[in-house]
Amino acid sequence: MSTDKVTNLTIFTTDWAKEDRRSVKAYLNSKGDGRVLWWSINRFIHQHFRPKASLEKIMVCFHSRHQTLTVSNLEYRAYVQEVAKAIQSEGVVAGIQLAISSARKTRLSEGSTYSQLS
Repeated sequence: MSTDKVTNLTIFTTDWAKEDRRSVKAYLNSKGDGRVLWWSINRFIHQHFRPKASLEKIMVCFHSRHQTLTVSNLEYRAYVQEVAKAIQSEGVVAGIQLAISSARKTRLSEGSTYSQLS
């Protein structure tokens, strides 16, 4: 629906959940974005390994895992874009050098973090 057609009447009478890919209604109509499936898989696996976990605990762990995966994915995409820009502007060798130096920095910083936690 275009925004020029939105009025008070359309706001209160339109079934917005039908158009929202995140909604359960969209999932039931096979037009969802996979969130319900992602939750179901995570809940099933968590209950398999921790059968006494409450639904609240499962939800907290689910959101924690989801946030970790999302942040990791965003960091990876930014890293790939950075290497791609280096390749486009300075050539393949510069991109490889950037990738190697970034990998070394990441390993060293993770190692120091782990040694501090130990």
